[in-house]
Amino acid sequence: MKINWADHQVLPAEGIALSRRLALGQEISCLQVVAAHSGRLNLTPHWHSNEQWVIVTSGSVSFVCDDNEYELFAGDIAYIPIGQPHTATTVGEAGATLLELSAPPRLDLVPGSLVPSSMRSR
Repeated sequence: MKINWADHQVLPAEGIALSRRLALGQEISCLQVVAAHSGRLNLTPHWHSNEQWVIVTSGSVSFVCDDNEYELFAGDIAYIPIGQPHTATTVGEAGATLLELSAPPRLDLVPGSLVPSSMRSR
């Protein structure tokens, strides 16, 4: 099945202007995140009960995982285990587009969801 991101509702986001759209499967969710401009994200370090894979499809983004800083460029993939403290810190000069795959699915991101957030502050 092809996912047409334009058919998915834009979700609220913190920090710089981000466009976030969510697609859900039975065992995994995919969040498309688009940052059209560079800048600092100022997101709180956190962890969650979902394992997460981050795939950068264009641009670049810096993030911290377990106190190690990484810069990801188009084509790079990062894996974040369940319970691992992490945060995205900066979007590169060209902006960035990335996909966040989470298992189990991030049901807390579904608009109108009664599921509590799976994110926990560090």
